[in-house]
Amino acid sequence: MEWPRGGVPRRAAVSAFGMGGVNAHVIVEEAPVPPVRETLAQDSYVVRVSAADETALRALADSYAGALAGTSEEELGDFVFTANTGRAAHRLRAVVRGSDARELAAGLRDVATGRVSGSRRGAAPAPTAFMFTGQGSQYLGMGRGLYAVEPVFRAALDECAELLAGQLDVPLRDVLFGEVGGLLDRTRYVQPALVSVQVGLVRWLESVGVRPDAVVGHSLGELTAAWAAGVLGLADLLELTAVRGRLMESGPGQGAMAVVHADTEAVLGAIAAHPGVEIAAFNAPRAVTITGPSDAVGRFCQESGLRTKRLTVSHAFHSAAMEGAVVPFVEAVAGRTLSAPLIPFASTVTGDWHTALTASDPAYWGRAIREPVRFSQAVAALSGTGAGSVWEIGSHPQLTPLARASWGETQPVWLSTLRRERTDQVELHAAVAAYVHQTSADLDWAGLHRGKGRRTTTIPTYPFNRQRFWISSSPHETTSNQKNEMKRHQNHG
Repeated sequence: MEWPRGGVPRRAAVSAFGMGGVNAHVIVEEAPVPPVRETLAQDSYVVRVSAADETALRALADSYAGALAGTSEEELGDFVFTANTGRAAHRLRAVVRGSDARELAAGLRDVATGRVSGSRRGAAPAPTAFMFTGQGSQYLGMGRGLYAVEPVFRAALDECAELLAGQLDVPLRDVLFGEVGGLLDRTRYVQPALVSVQVGLVRWLESVGVRPDAVVGHSLGELTAAWAAGVLGLADLLELTAVRGRLMESGPGQGAMAVVHADTEAVLGAIAAHPGVEIAAFNAPRAVTITGPSDAVGRFCQESGLRTKRLTVSHAFHSAAMEGAVVPFVEAVAGRTLSAPLIPFASTVTGDWHTALTASDPAYWGRAIREPVRFSQAVAALSGTGAGSVWEIGSHPQLTPLARASWGETQPVWLSTLRRERTDQVELHAAVAAYVHQTSADLDWAGLHRGKGRRTTTIPTYPFNRQRFWISSSPHETTSNQKNEMKRHQNHG
């Protein structure tokens, strides 16, 4: 017999006389200790309710709401996992987001009472487009919340950090989440940081079944768009971004930029009287960004008579001050392998679609540093794809209001990923819930829970619309089934 230190036997051999006086041995052993389950605390939850018709959808939502009363966080995570992955997907569905059981139950009651209607899953959803934000959307701590609660995002950011280890003299995570101030004010750090967050967002969206059918990017964002379109690999993307950031930061300082709220013709006419001032970006029909030496941009803002807003920037980007970065960056790109886009990829240098030649031409990427960003024209081309949803991929939405103004008549569903001073997972979950509700697309629901340690539990079952078909025991009672049978005989003579 084996005895543990505590004095209680874990395994014992027990002798007994069996039938016929034969000595038998029975081994009694302690059950194995179940492994400790590691789960990730969540800032937000998304639960799907799916049914064949509106009546069943409301009934199931009501059952879910009742069952959630008083559940712990661990029970809640298992409940949501089971609802999302352990139930069949029907043609009608509703998606509810909440930060805890109370919020989820309140949203489910809205579905149960009809205040929120279900949406239908389509066989062929409209295309999805991704827009990649450029420099200026950064802030300290961007992506920190997702890094803590989303394993896919964390793995992507860690991969980017490893690939950038030889390119940055400060580790990526310290740039993003560290206490050293001022790093995200410097172009050499902010560009790789922004692109890394965008890579993490794309990877996370891909893990839940959201993939782009077309892409566009604003200035720096066009490089990430190229990666999403398959033009270049992740290692090349990050290294080129780091090179781009260093080159652009090394350009002459004392530059300025400003947004002018006027049409293109008025801005071009006013610029003629202000040497040194150039167009940096055609962002929308009545939103043009100017760039140039600080004093020249200042005079333009004071004397042009147009409504302007100065931007907080370190350099005059997309101006003559960037000339010195063009040739070295072209040389850096020339040493990489670039491919034709795998999906439609709008160019913000030409305002039209990339071809295999433009996307893989190193000279093009040099022009993208110096020439104006033709975002409005590129968005107009994008609108021709018939996209049903457009995601802005970045740390804070900047492009969506501009893109709305340049889109065609039929507006898509506009969705953003992260937002300054908002909880990351809440924002992203609200976006995917809207994506399912407002389009005919669906999610990879298992991907939503991957790596979070959840398991199946007991939740309310599907509320079938039951109908009795048993023959009544009473000779005078006729069932609906008997009526249907008699009708069938009559119809068949």
